[in-house]
Amino acid sequence: MIGKPRSMLSILRPHAGSTNAKIAAIALAVSALATIILTHRAEPLSPLRILSLALMTFALWAFCDEMGLRKPLNRAAFVCFSFSVGSKFGTILGVASGMDGRYLLAYSALLMASMLFWSVAFLHRPAIPKTLGAIGVGASLATILIVVVGHVVIGVAALFGLQSLLGASAGAASNDLTFVNFVERLFAAWSGVAAWLLWRGYTSDGASRLSEDGH
Repeated sequence: MIGKPRSMLSILRPHAGSTNAKIAAIALAVSALATIILTHRAEPLSPLRILSLALMTFALWAFCDEMGLRKPLNRAAFVCFSFSVGSKFGTILGVASGMDGRYLLAYSALLMASMLFWSVAFLHRPAIPKTLGAIGVGASLATILIVVVGHVVIGVAALFGLQSLLGASAGAASNDLTFVNFVERLFAAWSGVAAWLLWRGYTSDGASRLSEDGH
């Protein structure tokens, strides 16, 4: 009976090899939680949303340092994420009337693209990150496919709450953020698991090199 609590607590013990990884893990977990909470709030709460995006950007920059920012997949993911943040900032700070839908659509697509690239990068890691990578690739590809198919199949767009967003991207008014909230929650869930991988030391570039040398 005593062994079970200890084994459960052991998966939460930090094994990150650097202070950068530990800080990144905490920042990523906090920003992921904040993102989920904010998706359940209808109020603008602009300062909190901006702070959450800034913290997430800081955390993912440090995450890329651990993963190896020199690697193309990590660079591509961070570029996509940066552009998605820029699109989101536009909607928070205010854009021309009728343009917010386009910004939100770009934000959603780019956020999933960044998740896709990082997930593919995880596929090159040992077993536990590879599992997250496989799940992340499947979830992000499916979401991107929904956006693509939703442009031509109205039923698909309506089923996933994308119809209103697509209409807004064409200039129509829209207050339905169902699909955007879904994308943000999906990315936040992925970020939460990535934060745990950081905390446990599974994402270090050095660990990856050692694994490759072992083959």
